[in-house]
Amino acid sequence: MAREKNSEEFVRLKRALQKFQSERLAETYQDLMTDPQYEKIGHFFFEKLYGPEDFSFRDTSIKKLHKLLKGKVYSGIISAVSKVIELHELSDLLDDRMVEQMMARGIGEDLDMEQYQAVYRSLDNYDQRIYQIDLGAEVTQVFYKLSKKWVVAISLNTVRTAAHLIGMGKIIDFIYEGYEGFRAIKDIDYFFVTVDTREHAWHEEIWSKDSGSSGSSMTSTQ
Repeated sequence: MAREKNSEEFVRLKRALQKFQSERLAETYQDLMTDPQYEKIGHFFFEKLYGPEDFSFRDTSIKKLHKLLKGKVYSGIISAVSKVIELHELSDLLDDRMVEQMMARGIGEDLDMEQYQAVYRSLDNYDQRIYQIDLGAEVTQVFYKLSKKWVVAISLNTVRTAAHLIGMGKIIDFIYEGYEGFRAIKDIDYFFVTVDTREHAWHEEIWSKDSGSSGSSMTSTQ
């Protein structure tokens, strides 16, 4: 399987899948993305957090992160990074499984919505998808709370230059962008509820089209 994941076909299909998902998010949240209040956080959330970004920094172990940054940055920052890494590892795993199904079904780079939803359902992982949505919501809350702590800004500004020198710059820059985006928002409730509601509705809409879903699969992990 590792060899298959490195194949040109697999990589092409994965990029096509991620582009499809990114465009779906842009369409679903066009109102938030064009709202001046949420413009910054919209870019961070939909393009950086959920988009097909290169998150190779997730391979940096949390243990190494703790060792390098312990005592130098606010501890909540490290916890936030661990949540982001968990979300991306899960999303990456689900994308890989989607691509495997696309290959098995002979679906190409020009997949349409009907094909996408059929592949999505075929993984039979209702609970895992719910967890992915809930984890994204948790990341949103964690970053918002961090943005309201003055000590976070001091910590990030203190270590940014040093972080780049020790190969941790990408992580710090990512957190700083999120910090600035969330800091600009006075009240996160509307943004949070809108995204959470629409993502759960999107998931349920796809799943409802599968009349063969078993009762056990419909059990939420919330």
